[in-house]
Amino acid sequence: MNRTAVGWQCMLPGAVAALLALVAGSTAAEPAAPPHIDLIIQHARVFDGHAPQLLEDREIRIGGNKILAVNAPGTPDASDTAGARVIDAGGRVVTPGLIDAHTHPMINLAIPALKDADPNYVTARATVELHKMLMRGFTTIRDTGGPVFGVKQAIDEGLIDGPRIFPSGAIISQTSGHADYRGRNTAPRRWGGEIEPTEKFGYGLIADGPDEVLTAVREQLRLGATQIKLAAGGGISSNYDPIDSVQFLDAELRAAVAAAADWGTYVTVHAYTATAIRRSIEAGVRCIEHGHLIDEPTMQLIAARGVWLSPQAFVFGAGGASLFSTRATSAASLTAAQLAQRQKSQLVSAGLDQMMRLAKKYRVKIAFGTDMFGSPLVFDAQLREFGARLQWFSSAEVLRQATGNNGDLLGMSGPRNTYGKLGVIEPGALADLLIVDGNPLEDVRVLENSEKNLRAIIKDGKVYKLTL
Repeated sequence: MNRTAVGWQCMLPGAVAALLALVAGSTAAEPAAPPHIDLIIQHARVFDGHAPQLLEDREIRIGGNKILAVNAPGTPDASDTAGARVIDAGGRVVTPGLIDAHTHPMINLAIPALKDADPNYVTARATVELHKMLMRGFTTIRDTGGPVFGVKQAIDEGLIDGPRIFPSGAIISQTSGHADYRGRNTAPRRWGGEIEPTEKFGYGLIADGPDEVLTAVREQLRLGATQIKLAAGGGISSNYDPIDSVQFLDAELRAAVAAAADWGTYVTVHAYTATAIRRSIEAGVRCIEHGHLIDEPTMQLIAARGVWLSPQAFVFGAGGASLFSTRATSAASLTAAQLAQRQKSQLVSAGLDQMMRLAKKYRVKIAFGTDMFGSPLVFDAQLREFGARLQWFSSAEVLRQATGNNGDLLGMSGPRNTYGKLGVIEPGALADLLIVDGNPLEDVRVLENSEKNLRAIIKDGKVYKLTL
């Protein structure tokens, strides 16, 4: 018998029991400390991001940048509230922070002006516009094309104030596509031409053939893209591609989709026509930007495949006409390129009503995006998208598109979404909240006067505005 066995035999039974109890106690988990609460919003009527009715008289408890609880009156809660800041909403409506799923803060000049602008100047303009977006209640945006990575980093680090950004990086385009911004006499780089400034600075990237598309997609992912944007059809702001043109072959689109999927994310495409949309969906694209010239069978396909539609109403409707000078100028005074752009714009606008009606008829997943770019005058109209959609949707539906729906869309970025759950007010979601005068579920246009009606703006649990 070894010494260890003798030692155990010599121990008194009581001593053995005490030793075993000590060992067991040392391995038991310590009781979890109650979560610490930093901010409490009391007496709130809560729109949770999805339900069409308000949750009455709720208390929202926030710890760090997360919502920890949404309590009804009398709910037991053992949270540590010592030192917590308390905001009394006074029975006002509290909504999730707004999300714009299609905007371009770095395209804050006309495309020709971007080619000759100092990139530092353009970035400075973007920081101004992004701060304005936050103060309009947009706590998150999806940038659908532009070199926004550095500004996103500065916001994430707290160097400047603005919405968190889901960047796409450069819009990937075929030669002659929507993001081919070269002048008529600029040779392609494949045949000795220089790289266009807009391509050099990351606004667009020309790629032809599956191999170049793979490289272009992987380059945007390397830079930090959370989703990939391709131009799959003709556009208005581009001079040399007619609206009816279909861009990228099936093999090229599939290459982009595969490369994005390998990084756990998805491809969205700029497309207006049914042919461009259908080709994109068959290749595995998960979201369509615009879509104004779609037909009914293709809308049915969108619904059947669960593809997202990200349309815009204001800029393509009557309200947007005043923002673009070429729409108000006589045809005789326009250049050929400007006249072509006007004609394309009119064609797209004519399809707006049918597109929205079909999307509602087939219960398509609809995002809220504005397509703001070009000048401060345009960006300042961002909130008018709410009222523009009321022709087809109720206020509750529009508000859900700008919050819970968009949060679900951003969730498709999978692991590329490094932030968390957005667009809802529920435990575990990021603490992005607005306190609103008026009830946006009854009239969403109260959000259009953000200076007056947004009484509090909270992003990541930090209060950026409070006028209660």
